[in-house]
Amino acid sequence: MSTLSLDMITNILLRLPAKPLLRFKCVCSAWYNLITDPNFARLHLERSIFSKTNLHFVIKTPKLHLADFDTFKNPVELNYPLKNHKHKGAEIVGSCNGLLCIWNMDRDLTLYLYNPTTQTHKSLPVLPINTPFNYDRMNFSFGFGYDSVSKDYKCVRILQTLDNETGHFQSEVMIYSLKTDCWTKGPDVPYYFIYPKLSATALLHETIHWLGESVERVHLPIVGFSLRQETFSSITLPNLKDDLVGSMYLGVLEGCLCLSVNYFNYYEVWVMEEYGVAETWVRRFTIQKGDGYDILERPICYSVSRKELFYRQVQLRVVSVCMETMKTSAVQVAGSLCWDAHPCVENLLTLPEKSC
Repeated sequence: MSTLSLDMITNILLRLPAKPLLRFKCVCSAWYNLITDPNFARLHLERSIFSKTNLHFVIKTPKLHLADFDTFKNPVELNYPLKNHKHKGAEIVGSCNGLLCIWNMDRDLTLYLYNPTTQTHKSLPVLPINTPFNYDRMNFSFGFGYDSVSKDYKCVRILQTLDNETGHFQSEVMIYSLKTDCWTKGPDVPYYFIYPKLSATALLHETIHWLGESVERVHLPIVGFSLRQETFSSITLPNLKDDLVGSMYLGVLEGCLCLSVNYFNYYEVWVMEEYGVAETWVRRFTIQKGDGYDILERPICYSVSRKELFYRQVQLRVVSVCMETMKTSAVQVAGSLCWDAHPCVENLLTLPEKSC
């Protein structure tokens, strides 16, 4: 290796998984400086995403494990923040570029960023819940993603409260920047939402999307928050059988915004083939329910063979949809039900814990 140029060594190392690279920092000072260079970490991540390599699943059973992508095999329990939390443990509220945003499922709404590859984490500065917001009488939701222009990971926290007598609502949007390690106030939300599920957000084109209901259970437009512009926008829903719709959830399927529509005995899966163009909503397929109580929440991904589509259900389980029969079956990991799953790409980003 000593006879090779630094460019050639870099080109070789960029093709390796992240975990061996973390060990190879010990080879020599030149390799240490190269592998710990943020630019090298960015190039390694971009290559892994482009080539669809170095992928795993982060699964919840109910503790978090790292498992083989596509097969859910060889689960390894992770050493993550909140692992031994005395109450409800950790809820994954978002994932992006191999990083997870985790909530402690407690009243203080504390968030953590966690990298399962480097086993590092960052607790976000605690935000107080001030008047007029009250934990028992407010709706709240989170979002997490990456802004490629500022090269910054950002979290969003939305609080909303409603005056039932006047119909007037108030909202508070706070945006966290990993670069500055602080929260700033964002613009107001255009609608009052009842969020069906805290983790039911969809990250696409560096925009976090929410789908909520008004207090009259009226389905509102999809609301997007651009992490780059830090502004809200809306997207029109497809034409549905409104009188029969039970519930709807957002997701991302093969780079397209996806809508899971739950009826009594079947589901419809819609995709927006051209982002932001309402006329391009297409019903991709229909899935029959096993019983009337199943509710599909969000698509996770296709299997490598494309014979299966993995889906998260609201009832804390992951199911596999057979693309030939359109029937669902529960995914099990080492004899236990899989509660949740997120595709996770290996990356070299280190998240050093800092005091708030």
